[in-house]
Amino acid sequence: MKSKEIVKQNLLAEPLSPDAVKLARGIYNTYIAQDEELSLEIKIPTFFKLLNLHPCTDSIKDIQNLLEELNEPLAVRNFEFHGETTQLKFIQFCNYKIGEETITIELSPEYLHAQKEYMLDSFLFNL
Repeated sequence: MKSKEIVKQNLLAEPLSPDAVKLARGIYNTYIAQDEELSLEIKIPTFFKLLNLHPCTDSIKDIQNLLEELNEPLAVRNFEFHGETTQLKFIQFCNYKIGEETITIELSPEYLHAQKEYMLDSFLFNL
């Protein structure tokens, strides 16, 4: 069985804010540093440092807003993942839970695959 040729696509409805891109790259670099483990638990002060935020409740809301911005679904046409092709697939960057001291993030393997293979407007790998 032969795979179809992948057609690169502009998948972002609108460009991400610079802080959202910084956050995504920070999360991605943590993923790489932890041997590509999709489940991450990152201390909240790490986010404050990365984004130059003052440690307060409003800053946690800012982080949550950036995570929501990153989670705008991507619509990928003719998406092939693990040998299965879907005509139109909607995927999100991650699932997350904000705790007292950490933010638990579960990255989407489909999203990472789309970044590498399908996106003309990739932001994780264009460093």
